[in-house]
Amino acid sequence: MKKGAHSINSLAFICRRLEGVIAPDLLIKYGFGYRPVNCIGQVSAGLIFNAFEYGAESVLLFGCPDSECRHQRGPEVARREVAISQNLLTCLGYPAEVVGFIAKNDLTEIEEGLKKFRREKVKKAEHEPAPVKEPIEFSSGRFVCLGCGRCSGVCPVSRTGLGFSPRRLIQEAIEQKKAVSTRAVYACLSCDLCSAVCPSERPISEQILRLRTEFFRSEERPVLAHGGIVQTIARMMSRGKLRQNRSGWLESGLRVVEQGDTALWTGCAPYFQVLFQDLGVKPLTTVRNTVRILNHLGIEPVILPDERCCGHDLIWQGDIATAGSLARYNIASLQSAGVKRVIFTCPECLRTFKLDYPLLVGATGLELFHISEFLVINGFKPDAAENGKIVVTYQDPCRLGRQLRVFSPPREAIRSLKNVELREMAHNEENALCCGGKSWLECGAAVKMLQERRLGEAQAVGADVIVTACSKCEIHLRCAQKNTALGAGIKVMNIVDLLWEKSKIGNK
Repeated sequence: MKKGAHSINSLAFICRRLEGVIAPDLLIKYGFGYRPVNCIGQVSAGLIFNAFEYGAESVLLFGCPDSECRHQRGPEVARREVAISQNLLTCLGYPAEVVGFIAKNDLTEIEEGLKKFRREKVKKAEHEPAPVKEPIEFSSGRFVCLGCGRCSGVCPVSRTGLGFSPRRLIQEAIEQKKAVSTRAVYACLSCDLCSAVCPSERPISEQILRLRTEFFRSEERPVLAHGGIVQTIARMMSRGKLRQNRSGWLESGLRVVEQGDTALWTGCAPYFQVLFQDLGVKPLTTVRNTVRILNHLGIEPVILPDERCCGHDLIWQGDIATAGSLARYNIASLQSAGVKRVIFTCPECLRTFKLDYPLLVGATGLELFHISEFLVINGFKPDAAENGKIVVTYQDPCRLGRQLRVFSPPREAIRSLKNVELREMAHNEENALCCGGKSWLECGAAVKMLQERRLGEAQAVGADVIVTACSKCEIHLRCAQKNTALGAGIKVMNIVDLLWEKSKIGNK
């Protein structure tokens, strides 16, 4: 590098009103590239994380003082997104100080802020995981359609009247005469309701997954929910040796071990806790309650200190190679801890380990259970606490129900609580409606309509509580409650939290 040249290794987002105040040379002097935005409030945590994914060592946001923002709430929103980013980055093992917000309009004050902003060096990965060759099962394969149209007749997205048809999509893939649209390929919920009626016995969701794999390989990308931050975090986890700080949720009294034959997979709970705190979702409370229940059964589960994302959402975006890297790391970590069986609170993690990991990395040699299965098998029978009777209805997660065929254990666990009455919604078990979760893909009108329909069904049976066995179902249904009067007053909660709160062991 020439004498006097500056290395650009950080990124600054700048409100356009400050472009005349902050000269590019000033930013370059301190190692910042820059990107102007109409208002600093437009910079989401997803955009901030994109910068880190592509190699930025730090990110700064420059905006107007609160009293001078033409959009009124720009600085307030920027501070919120920076705080979310700092909490997520801390979980990933980054110093919180690598993200900051400066609300100034005076050049001297801005330069002083740059001087005070110290970029902490993030330890580089000691190695990059070897790329995983895409298994033939995820590659382009034969598509099957008998043309009966039953799939389109039951498809929740088709029934919204917004123009999606799984039959048409698969037929276009077979004919290869008409270009398949990116929007259509990623419109599918992958809920597999169609597979229950398809006479070809070849799950349509698996055929659509192959299409997505092809699209991803050709760099066709869908619109991602929440700025793609969930997928970005997963990709960042796949790169080398992170030093995550993801075990801060462990409290005094929770008995866990580092080596043993039974592990509890915590999934993305530490990250969801940060991302969806505004919905009142507390996935880490669910994890803590799971540990408490296991401890009650005499089990001290292994908690991996550097567990990575399972890769579920990357797989369903079509990014099979990155998911394969995560799979290899996770299986190696479990084997190093001497684990023989794994308990999951997340159906998507369970499905990924059970159905996808064997295709990605071969047989895992692990026994795999959803927490509801494990409790029923081990005879968990909590006595009812003296805290009043409630009516609940159960939301079947698509991955746990139709794809893994786990229908009875959650219901048996709920019925073990004598002070809880279980009433089924109009669509349940095999025919249960999806919550609208699409692996954090675009959250559009069809999804909103489906969520409102599900809340309406819960309301129709007089439920006090919608119980689910999936954090994403909880997130999506709570989000829907914020935007509709349907389901008002109905609580949404995880089955583990219900078991803990409504049993005597949780009320001692």
